[in-house]
Amino acid sequence: MSVSVMRFVSSGVGIVLGGLFVYTGVQKHLAPYEFAESILAYQLLPSGLVGLVTATLPWVEMVSGFSLILGCLMRSRRFSNPSPVGGILRRSALLLILGQSLLFVAVLLITMARGLKIDCGCGLFFQRQVGLESILEDALLLGVAGWLYWREWPAGGREEGSLSPVQSKL
Repeated sequence: MSVSVMRFVSSGVGIVLGGLFVYTGVQKHLAPYEFAESILAYQLLPSGLVGLVTATLPWVEMVSGFSLILGCLMRSRRFSNPSPVGGILRRSALLLILGQSLLFVAVLLITMARGLKIDCGCGLFFQRQVGLESILEDALLLGVAGWLYWREWPAGGREEGSLSPVQSKL
């Protein structure tokens, strides 16, 4: 595939992924008591930290999702002078999303291993218990975010001029 097609595909996937995180963050923010009950059901945090997580996690999800969307839109050719801010936004948002997805997968695996039969509290379109489906869903989000992050570096086939930690000597 050509670089422009892959840029279009990765921007579209990034916008969808960012939208999912904004949506789940809004759902959790609008129902804080239900979200707090979901966190308590996992039995992983002391009850004193549940309020802090309930207050901050939805905002982290919304900000990371919105930043990813904005970073993908700034990559668009509609902007005559692409700014490095778009790349910084995308990479920062993807790191936050990767961290959240890793945390979610770990929590779900721990909960499944402990044998707890609880609602996942994922904030998506329907409620379901912690199980293989919810783990695979979060692993898919982790994989998509990882692919998008990999696409940000020159070895992943990006356009010239992108920032990278190691400059090629070719």
